[in-house]
Amino acid sequence: MYSFAVLFSLVSCFRSSISVANTGQFVVFPQHVLLGWSQELQNHNRIQCLLACSRKTYCFSVNYNRQNEVCQLNKQIRENTTMDFIANPLYEYMEKVIDGDLKTHGIYFLSREYDYEDAVESCSNHLGSIASYEQLYNAFQPTLENCKDGWLISGEIAFTELTDACTLKPPEQRSNVFPCKSYESGVYCQKEYNPSALDYLPKEQRIIRLTNSNLKKLNAEDAEICCSTEFNGQLATPLHVYNNTLSLGVNLCETGWLSGWLVGNPCNGHAPPDFWLYPAGNEVNFKIATNEYSAFCFVPLTNQTLTYTDPFPSHRVVHGEGESRYSLSYDEADDLCTNRGGRMATRAEVEYAWQSGYDRCQAGWVTSGEVIYPLIEPEGFCSGNTPGITSWGFKDMSTYSSSVFCYL
Repeated sequence: MYSFAVLFSLVSCFRSSISVANTGQFVVFPQHVLLGWSQELQNHNRIQCLLACSRKTYCFSVNYNRQNEVCQLNKQIRENTTMDFIANPLYEYMEKVIDGDLKTHGIYFLSREYDYEDAVESCSNHLGSIASYEQLYNAFQPTLENCKDGWLISGEIAFTELTDACTLKPPEQRSNVFPCKSYESGVYCQKEYNPSALDYLPKEQRIIRLTNSNLKKLNAEDAEICCSTEFNGQLATPLHVYNNTLSLGVNLCETGWLSGWLVGNPCNGHAPPDFWLYPAGNEVNFKIATNEYSAFCFVPLTNQTLTYTDPFPSHRVVHGEGESRYSLSYDEADDLCTNRGGRMATRAEVEYAWQSGYDRCQAGWVTSGEVIYPLIEPEGFCSGNTPGITSWGFKDMSTYSSSVFCYL
């Protein structure tokens, strides 16, 4: 099948060019060898040697010993390592014609659907290793021609930003998703084989966005387990996420699980002295634990010790809801608060929270059986209402459904 491939003509006694089926274009230098090969294959004829190189992204050239049928695969080419390119009558050196970007940056995308372990192995099979975000960022700036999502060594999926998906943000401003379980994607490899246990997460912004897989997000328990076991972290507080979003320009503006099994979109609104005050605190509350969202995980630096930070507001009142906006009976509302480590709030406690700056345009149960809500600035569904505590009256605890205010 490949018999034609051995028929090539020498342009000179030193250099010629051949084309082998399925191997691409190679330039041949007889009686020379490039030192520092990366992999040696025994019992390979010349055609098999070229095929082996062509199938590996980071094989850029080969040394072939015809007498002993030894094939040496190189990740370098002669022009970059002139001192190591020497005469040797037993060998011929054959150099692949290399794509300019790959030659310059050493970054390459493999488009099959891999999980993380397969992605790492695939890069290794191509004589390279899985790339870091910084390597990808440096390779494709300032212009970018590829927007395909792919694994990186940190465990994140490149090009999964919440906005501007076809851009690479500076490393400290990225917010790619980190899968907790099975996730199939391509992979970005780099030409140097350099397996390492280094920390490849952002150096300043230590909050990462988790998901379960390509098609599924996380319930509260799975979010907490994944953050702890896979990333040695803990679910972030709303204030941690909010501050990282504002101070570093990281886009984490998505509803997700937070510390204390809170749920919220912590970057809506502005930055008051107390995160929980209007309007930012409106976006964080209790939801049913089986609901599925992304999760915000705080990952400590290598020498940093994790300490518990209370995620709840100083006034201790947190709003909660069931499967829908108003779906909790009185007993179900009481159970939700108890299961989150608190109890149902009194009207006086909600009034105190309102006096502290708490605003929630959604009515909820309090202990007396009254359904109320606190307003600082009436807007949206509550536009036209008067600031203060609005009451819908005392309701039948066995038949009426609402949301709830909990006290932690």
